This record gives sequence, C-alpha cells and structure tokens, in this order.
Amino acid sequence: MIPKIIHVAWNDKQVLESTSPLIVNGLRKLVDLNPDWALQISDDADIDAYLQDKMAEDYALAKDLHIVAKTDIWRLYKMFLEGGLYVDIDRLCNVSLSTIVDEKTRQVLPTCRNFDFSHDMMLSAPHNPIYRAAIKHWLARRRAGADSIYFLGAQTYMHAITGTLFGGIIDTNPGEQAFEQMRAAINMVEGLKCIPENPPHQTTLFKGYAGDWEKMKRDFYAANGLRHWTGIVTGK
Repeated sequence: MIPKIIHVAWNDKQVLESTSPLIVNGLRKLVDLNPDWALQISDDADIDAYLQDKMAEDYALAKDLHIVAKTDIWRLYKMFLEGGLYVDIDRLCNVSLSTIVDEKTRQVLPTCRNFDFSHDMMLSAPHNPIYRAAIKHWLARRRAGADSIYFLGAQTYMHAITGTLFGGIIDTNPGEQAFEQMRAAINMVEGLKCIPENPPHQTTLFKGYAGDWEKMKRDFYAANGLRHWTGIVTGK
C-alpha cells in the first residue's frame, strides 16, 4: 500500500508557519486535510546526506549539482525506496488524499495537460519499477554529459513512465490523442490511476481558483531569496 507520508523539499523546516498565500492555500491545506499523513520536510543538508547514503559511488554524479537538480534525483530515490507522496512546495491543495487513494491504489500518475506526466507530484507505493527506470536513465544520462534540469527531470520521468508501461519511450508533447490513449490504458490496470491536470487550478490536489498563482509563487520565492528553477536552466 501507499505509505501515508508526504515528502517535501525546502530549506526552511518551519515553512508551515509562513503566511504566504502559496503556503496557506497549498502545503498548509494539504497537511490540515490529511491529519493521518505524516509530513517530512527535507532541507538541503538532508537531501545531500540522503543522496550520499543511497547513491554510494554514484553520488559523484550529483555531488556538485545545484540543489534543484539534486532534488530531482533525490525524489526518485525517496519515492522508490520509501513511497508516499512527493509534492513540490508551490502546488495548491484543497482535495483530501482519501478521495484519491484507497487500499487498492498503488500509483497515481497525473498528466500535465497533454504535454507530459506531472513531475511535481508523485504518489506511489515503494519499489515502483518506474522510479527504478528513471534513476537508471538519470545516471546514464549524467554519465553521458547531460546537465539540463528539464531533460534530467521532467523529460527523464516521462521516458521512464512510457518505457516501463508501454515498452518504448514516448517523448514529451506527443499530442492529445496519444495522451488520451495512454490515460485510458493506465486506468484499465488495477491499482493505477491516471488523472489529467490543467495546472495550477485544476489538478489532482486542487479544484477551483485561489487567486493569481504566478504572483503567489513569485512573491514566495522572492521573500525566500530564491529564483524558480527555470531561471537557472543551462546546458543540454
């Protein structure tokens, strides 16, 4: 079964006390709606220590990366080894997990429009072969010299899902018809759920409207002295 633990990566472990509308309408609401789920916030030091322990000699491939890139590979190890819910801190929430997951659910795979599988939310039982495949792709691509956050993150996750479930890699943005076929096939498998999302206001975890999400996000990151990962993407 999916363990009732919420994994979040953020360098301030007191973030739940924030009055930012992003947190009030997101992580705070997620915790309040799911009192039977434990929240685990991992800061930069936690992420680094976890990777050193779990990656062993492969840690050399992650050691000098920006924390955003480290978080991408960390979430894959975390979800493969422990399972539960991984969620980016800028997701909104007003839906209880009890309406999404039951005792038969093994994995929930949201899709971001008809572009790719949502990389900012992962919900699964541990030892999922999709995460094992994503880790293998990530390691191989890093060894080959890839350093793009998007390629090693969202695209690699898409490739791992499609390669594992459909026997061959399907690239991002395959079109509406292709995604409709993939969602239908996934939803025919007992224990799997594929949920279409139109972020930020129509997602697996949120239905409705909470205001200007982009402004919430910009203000929150600025208040914490950070830039969104799209501002640091370089390389191939």
